[in-house]
Amino acid sequence: MKNIEILIVTRSVVLQQGLGALLESLPGISSVKAISELTSAYAWIESHQPGIIFIDLDVLGKNPETALAKILTFSPRTRRAVLVNDVEKVNLMPKYAEAIVIKGISPSAVTSIVTNLLSEEGDDHE
Repeated sequence: MKNIEILIVTRSVVLQQGLGALLESLPGISSVKAISELTSAYAWIESHQPGIIFIDLDVLGKNPETALAKILTFSPRTRRAVLVNDVEKVNLMPKYAEAIVIKGISPSAVTSIVTNLLSEEGDDHE
């Protein structure tokens, strides 16, 4: 695992900074970008093809399935992890997202999720 770009899409500055700092500390992560608006995220995803996207359900709007499907179209190999307040959106998996991440989970749990997401993608981003 090396040179993996990660995108965080959330309007929460605290979540951007906290999750970003944790992700930057993981081996093999080359960069972590934070974007607060979905439209800007689409353009960035299409041009950068990140390894993983952490995207806040609050940013996805009223039809999260459509937004996640659009991300899949822009970047088919990118793993999508949806940030939620509780487990209310588990039905988004596995068609639209590979992981559901509850905001505020422990750093070790986030590390495990990233490790699992990267192990699923094989050599696509190495």
